[in-house]
Amino acid sequence: MFILTSAPAMAGGGKTDVNPVGAINFTDRVVYALDHTSNPDEGNWITIGCPYEGRRVEVPRPIKLTYSGPKYKKYGGASGTLYKDEDESYTITYPSTSRYCTHPVYLPGENVNMSFYGESCLEGKVEIYLFKVSSGYAYGLFDAFKAGDIGNLGNLFHSNMEKGDYKKYSNVPLGNNGDLLDFDFGPQDAGEYCIVMIQENEDGSLTVLSATAFVVTEYELNVDAPLCIVKGEDLDISMNLEGAPEEIDYTYGAVLIREKAYKANIEINSDGTKNGTSVIVNEMDIIDEFDINSSNYRSKLTRNELQTEIQTLIGEGKGAIAIGEAGYNDLSLTAFDLPVGCYYLLVGAYSPEKGLVGLTQLEVEIKTKGSSNSNDKKEKEKSEPSKNVKIKDLCQQFVSNGKRIKFDFSNGATSIGYVEFTSKKTAGTITATIEELKGKSSFASTDPEGEVYRHLNIRVGDGEFANSKNIENAIVGFRVSKEWITENHINMDTITLQHYSGDQWDSLETEKVGEDNKYIYFEAETPSFSPFAITAGKNILEIGEKTEGNNGQLTPNAGQQDSSELVMESEMPSKEKGNSGLKIASFFIGFLVIIAIGTIIKKKADPNNEDKGSEK
Repeated sequence: MFILTSAPAMAGGGKTDVNPVGAINFTDRVVYALDHTSNPDEGNWITIGCPYEGRRVEVPRPIKLTYSGPKYKKYGGASGTLYKDEDESYTITYPSTSRYCTHPVYLPGENVNMSFYGESCLEGKVEIYLFKVSSGYAYGLFDAFKAGDIGNLGNLFHSNMEKGDYKKYSNVPLGNNGDLLDFDFGPQDAGEYCIVMIQENEDGSLTVLSATAFVVTEYELNVDAPLCIVKGEDLDISMNLEGAPEEIDYTYGAVLIREKAYKANIEINSDGTKNGTSVIVNEMDIIDEFDINSSNYRSKLTRNELQTEIQTLIGEGKGAIAIGEAGYNDLSLTAFDLPVGCYYLLVGAYSPEKGLVGLTQLEVEIKTKGSSNSNDKKEKEKSEPSKNVKIKDLCQQFVSNGKRIKFDFSNGATSIGYVEFTSKKTAGTITATIEELKGKSSFASTDPEGEVYRHLNIRVGDGEFANSKNIENAIVGFRVSKEWITENHINMDTITLQHYSGDQWDSLETEKVGEDNKYIYFEAETPSFSPFAITAGKNILEIGEKTEGNNGQLTPNAGQQDSSELVMESEMPSKEKGNSGLKIASFFIGFLVIIAIGTIIKKKADPNNEDKGSEK
């Protein structure tokens, strides 16, 4: 049976040229859903920003979802209608442009912001729901569907969602083009979140404009792994959660997947029944493979079984997976039989109580055996150990001959505001990378002189592009906190950017260019890019008696004001010291790992479920 209802009149002006792709009729509400097109600017998609661009994970490219099945279904007191012809499939293709190909990993305290790119004819005001999704909420929904009790939207929502687990933002206006840009949710606690944008229509029905998800992890996950291995070797990695209590035994999992295989072609085929529904991801039936049709949807897999199933999902010769025992932070991924090429390494950390507590991604290359060891060594030497990287920021620009190129790090993630130079050759699109470090750069053998405000690595391109043959008149714009200056008694005139080159630190020509309530801004000229340090000298009060012959030494009555004076001296690095310095076999695999491992951990923590892993 196929029922086509009329499209709702949109709120805020009554426009009817935006048509929904389907609707769910509950007893208390009708909920429509807008279509998503592959148009990145008007496809009704949400993007998520991130204060630290280096802490993002790649999503598969392309992501394509195709549904074939009934266009009308009634179940549990509700009915759903898809506005397509009976023999017509419904397909969604995720945009592959730059702002959609990665998702951020937030830490507590970092502001979460989103942008919505809707059809230009959308207008009016919307409501935005921010849900913190817990396993209890998910299981509650599963139980409701299993019991066939989903008819009332209000009851379904309020019986499973605690008030503290969601926030509602009302009367948020859309822009002139149907967009909503840079909406700030502020910082969020650790957890997994879902954003849903809703617009109330004139007849009281609701239209879901778009939805997306993001994660806030408890801790930053640092991973030490080679960026390049030779074909025939396994990939050994070591992980640690920065700031995590040592007494908790975390479980670590890692997925290595070939870049060319990192895609998600999802097919949903249904005859309208649960047993007659298949979900095929990259030619693998997920429902059958993971026994999802079973009544025990919580978990039926042991750790080893999970590894086997996900390895099957990735495909032979396309990647590897490893899940460690609780408490072990070293893993070895079987990579000896993998072909040469570029790979994504997705790593997660889990705890029984909190689920996912850390998530990160690296890129790894497998080279032929004939690759020289010296080249491998150079690849490793280009990378700062992740345990020493506090914050990482990236910016891309097209570099052409004779042009003034500026990499603008306007999000303020690090102390560097911009890097600028004149290019002497055309190099195409290249990336500038800022690494704000926890300590001295691993590329520097000595410490710089003076009080250190920040240790930094600045790299443009592959690290070898930015030399005197290719660039000239390079400057670095940076900032220093006024609070740090005051608390550390810093002589502002001594603030300098130091550059490490030729086994020594050189003080660069540094100039103050502005200030605001929080920071003072500087520019420094640099001949190249490598390790840097923002340093300064302190103000030191020295009391000396003004008498001949004592050479400024303190005398017994040196504290008497009438015979002594305060002499201000600066302990500072010399600016004259040398002039040489003038992004399922997919992102879904990662989430399958997250969800499945989390349920295994919870099951293992429950002695009543100890033997359930072998059930089939």
